[in-house]
Amino acid sequence: MTNDNVIPPGFRDLIHRLNQRCRAEFDRAERLQAALDDIKGSRAWMLFRWLRSLRRFFKPVVDDDDPWSQAGAANATWLAAPAGVLPATLPKISILIPFKDQLGLLRNCLRSLRRGTYRRLEIVLLDNGSTTPEMLCYLKRMRRRRGFRVVACPGDFNFARICNVGSQHASGNYLLFLNNDIEVLSSDWLERMIALAESPQVGVVGSTLLYPDGTIQHAGIEQLANGLWRHVYRGSTPDRAGPEFQHVRCVPAVTAACMLVSRERFFELGGFDERYPVTHNDVDLCRRARERGWLVVVTPHARLMHFESLSRGYSRLPKS
Repeated sequence: MTNDNVIPPGFRDLIHRLNQRCRAEFDRAERLQAALDDIKGSRAWMLFRWLRSLRRFFKPVVDDDDPWSQAGAANATWLAAPAGVLPATLPKISILIPFKDQLGLLRNCLRSLRRGTYRRLEIVLLDNGSTTPEMLCYLKRMRRRRGFRVVACPGDFNFARICNVGSQHASGNYLLFLNNDIEVLSSDWLERMIALAESPQVGVVGSTLLYPDGTIQHAGIEQLANGLWRHVYRGSTPDRAGPEFQHVRCVPAVTAACMLVSRERFFELGGFDERYPVTHNDVDLCRRARERGWLVVVTPHARLMHFESLSRGYSRLPKS
């Protein structure tokens, strides 16, 4: 076989140009790295690193007249009283999982649920219009499995609407909203969350979510002075997040990527506000729960991995 048969003549010039482009980008990367090495060896860089290390000694100023700032300050408050024991009769939990196609993600999520030791469960799969043959075949099998429900939720993606529809089909005492890009890490995660939710003081319970590299993705949400919301400790390692991270804490809000709320209280609150189709629906629900006098708490003892936004991509948390 000749080279002419291996590489068609019409592609030779394209391959040559691609090689030249790759070489040029490689040289550019080498120059940038050399420049960065020079910067990091400078006195200015060492001064910058020293100033950055001082940040841990300073606390943000809290505006006493801003209720959101007061709630944000509660992030460092340890919550010991409601962290009780499980009731003698375990309540039933409905785990609601919105999805569309992406069978690999859903399977990984469901398989990881088997690691948990809590058994009074039903799984409610909320299908937002899946079309791939493999997913449709999978859902057909899941409809026949005990402990599973498949609920059709067609139409444009609206997380709040899909979860509200799913809640109408759930039979559990508690609703656990769970993203399909979640993987369970701790076996007693549901026991930990239920023990908190059983307290009459607590309205919403959130978990600690970690990135695949072990850093924190979610440990509560707070509002900044500019009105935007942020995940506290995001990007930090658990050992560097501070001693308060090791305790149950009051927070202004938790993410609905993994959120537990009693079915009765969810309906009493009117469910998620469907005017917030993608983001802010969880923050809004937590706000309304706190207005009722219920606590919103997050526990470090229920840990899950979150492959953040693999399903929908990234969205910015808006202002309230």
